[in-house]
Amino acid sequence: MGFFDIVNIYGLVISLMLATPHIIYVKTHKYDKTVFTNRAMVYIDRAGRFFSLFLMSFNLGVLEEGFTEPKELMERFWIITVGVLTLIYLLLWLLFFKTGSKGAALAITLVSAFIIIFSGILQVKTLLMTAGIVYLIGELYMFSRFFKQ
Repeated sequence: MGFFDIVNIYGLVISLMLATPHIIYVKTHKYDKTVFTNRAMVYIDRAGRFFSLFLMSFNLGVLEEGFTEPKELMERFWIITVGVLTLIYLLLWLLFFKTGSKGAALAITLVSAFIIIFSGILQVKTLLMTAGIVYLIGELYMFSRFFKQ
């Protein structure tokens, strides 16, 4: 088993691009963490985020079948689609950094969750798709609490 059988380079790059704006936002902005009253949902959000990024980057071989036939076409379609969605995601983050708008934040949440769930479906990775759904549920809770005021 080779290195590239375990590590999905494209998935790793996309995972880094999805995680970087979150890290920058946490380091540069102060926000009230007490608005997140349901600790279980906070942990669901974190688990969904970290498992999604991990499963997108690494192939475990559990509940994974890879791209459906024709593999080359499906892989190319995935790379182009997710690349465009990731670019949209990063542009939405730039908009959110400038305006702090609720609409941009919701779009960020939906686009990032769609990238993860779509990758799970297209690559036939059941765990990645499930982690993406958990991530979406947690992020929607965090969004609803962050913009409650």
